[in-house]
Amino acid sequence: METDPDMNERKVFHACQHDCPDNCAMVSTIVDDKVVSVRGRKEHTFTRGVLCGKVKNYDQRVYSKDRILYPMRRIGEKGVGKFERISWQEALDAIEKNFRDVIEQHGAESILPYSYLGHQGLLNGMHCGDSFFNKLGASIGERTFCNATASKAFRMVAGPSGGVDPESFAEANVIIMWGINMLSTSMHHSRFVIEAMNKGAIFVVIDPVRTRTARRAHHHIQPKPGTDVVLAMAIANFLIKENLVDMDYIKNYTLGFDDFAERARQFSLDHAHEVTGVSVQEIKDLALLMVNNKAVAIRTGVALERTANGGDAVRAIASLPALTGSWRLPGGGIFQHPQGTFPINRNALTNAQFVEDSRNSVNLFDLASALSPDAIVPIKSLFVYNANPVIAAANQLKLLENLCRKDLFTVVSEIFQTDTCDYADILLPATSQMEQKDLMYSWGHYNIQFNHKAIEPLGEAVSNTELFRRLAQVFLFGDDVFTRDDDEIMSKAMLWDHKNLDGITLQSLTEQGFARLNVGDPKNRTPHRNGEFPTASGKFEFASSQSKSGGDILVVYRQGVDDKKKYPAVDALPSYKPNAVPDDGFVLISPKHHYLLNSGYANFNLDNEVANKQMVMINTADAEVRGIKQGEKLTLWNDLAEVSVFANVTDDVIKGVLVVSHGFWRRHVKGNTVNALVHSKPSAIGQGITVNDTVVFIKKHRDTAG
Repeated sequence: METDPDMNERKVFHACQHDCPDNCAMVSTIVDDKVVSVRGRKEHTFTRGVLCGKVKNYDQRVYSKDRILYPMRRIGEKGVGKFERISWQEALDAIEKNFRDVIEQHGAESILPYSYLGHQGLLNGMHCGDSFFNKLGASIGERTFCNATASKAFRMVAGPSGGVDPESFAEANVIIMWGINMLSTSMHHSRFVIEAMNKGAIFVVIDPVRTRTARRAHHHIQPKPGTDVVLAMAIANFLIKENLVDMDYIKNYTLGFDDFAERARQFSLDHAHEVTGVSVQEIKDLALLMVNNKAVAIRTGVALERTANGGDAVRAIASLPALTGSWRLPGGGIFQHPQGTFPINRNALTNAQFVEDSRNSVNLFDLASALSPDAIVPIKSLFVYNANPVIAAANQLKLLENLCRKDLFTVVSEIFQTDTCDYADILLPATSQMEQKDLMYSWGHYNIQFNHKAIEPLGEAVSNTELFRRLAQVFLFGDDVFTRDDDEIMSKAMLWDHKNLDGITLQSLTEQGFARLNVGDPKNRTPHRNGEFPTASGKFEFASSQSKSGGDILVVYRQGVDDKKKYPAVDALPSYKPNAVPDDGFVLISPKHHYLLNSGYANFNLDNEVANKQMVMINTADAEVRGIKQGEKLTLWNDLAEVSVFANVTDDVIKGVLVVSHGFWRRHVKGNTVNALVHSKPSAIGQGITVNDTVVFIKKHRDTAG
């Protein structure tokens, strides 16, 4: 932090808290204890002083007139959104009384915490309430919204490796963005891609939609949603058949190649073309591009995992660098997620030792079913923080019906009054990133950052750490974990003696704001040149030795608690199951919106009509057959619901596929949003969501439709 002695001005270091891989380094200017500007830090080697359009006016978020600044109690019907101000003591008393009554009458498992990455920090993020609810005896909330399948699948073959350094993409000869719209969801990574392209690298995007990123690619390949595993296995089969694989690397640093080669034979080029819609020549050209340019950097996006075949796709794609030996060179390999690169001490954050083996758990994406009156374990109290389930969970109409239950007590901690808040009995005011300390890690680069508290909380808002300290005090929890201040939590949040943190301390982070982990120079880093995969075998496993536990949810998504449920074993090798789509049906995919951050910032995009008009991308030929005109109001429907949309007739999406962005608020579009059409069936690998398998139908809009 810097101070100007000549005036009451301070510069304060921050890190963006949002669920975004870039985790931007920021600096705020504070004058007379007020935030007057927020800018990017030019010193940061990844984000380089640039903030996205969502965050560059962060001070407006801090001082928005729409902030929730005081505890509130519902005074109208659930869903109406009318509240009156109460004191913190009244709010805590109401929560304590309800929780104690529920515990006495139904058991503590009838209390359910619901949260995810509305905040990404180690203090105020995903784990901030885990210790409290683990101690209370509440049901475990399984946060399978994002990366549960992809990370599980990647670990099954490569272990918890961070893979190729995101900054090493600048050294690649070929860059493949597979299922990720980088310019909308990880814009700072584009600088490394551009650097490589300026040196002659070839840029490939694999995505059924011609996104902002795809428009800048040398090659854009558009497979049908859910068929990426077929595309990857066909590439593998071609390379094996043509003897284009690196047998020395395979022999020394991998396991299961023969079984994998046998499975790959099922995926001929002709079969792949029939399934994926990608031409035989495109598949062959991509395979040759990968083998003729050894330094091939692949990045997979979260969209890839969001089908029943998603985990298999991740495993198949991860196999390609092992086949070609691209791990031998800087810029060669695959980046899926940092995985275990950040030495986070998650047990200190979650205290899973409070949980008995038989504790009930709920897949939070299926909150609608969990809140059903006839659920095996009836949920009587719901506590929501860092999340907006009305928009983010499946089966929206069923969820709304159950949120209106008169015997359900709901608490929501939030900064703004979201759609979910309208169903709360008690609203609690949360702080912004300027009003709290935190330690931030990224899932898109290898920097750890310190977020300073710049100003005192507005109104009576409190940080999540303070919220759960207050709740623990109310329930008389005596364990020292519940009395730790933020500095103490930080001191235990990381394994500070880990080699990746050599030379990095809390003190140095406080002074400098950020530090890159000690994982090598990205210009010459080759993490798996000689194998050394963090698997049970120490090798890349084409046929996973962990297939029997492939259905288990990773502990990071289960409040730190091991998954003891019994799931069917998954195939040790990548496989494919087709998605049944009727002739008159469409596959609906729901990517992130360029101007929103999940459901965040929708309330800041109303004047420009970005957030109050749901558009559906439909292929020109599909529109012509149905007589659909540009801008026409339509209804998408299936067995769950109807959603009103406006037609965007375009060739940017392939035939048979519709695109409606995720993140709109019901109050802004005056009706259902895209998750009203989404089922909750999980993937077999890691139990992640399968929203991109959604099948819908189109009809001309009726004024009475939802």
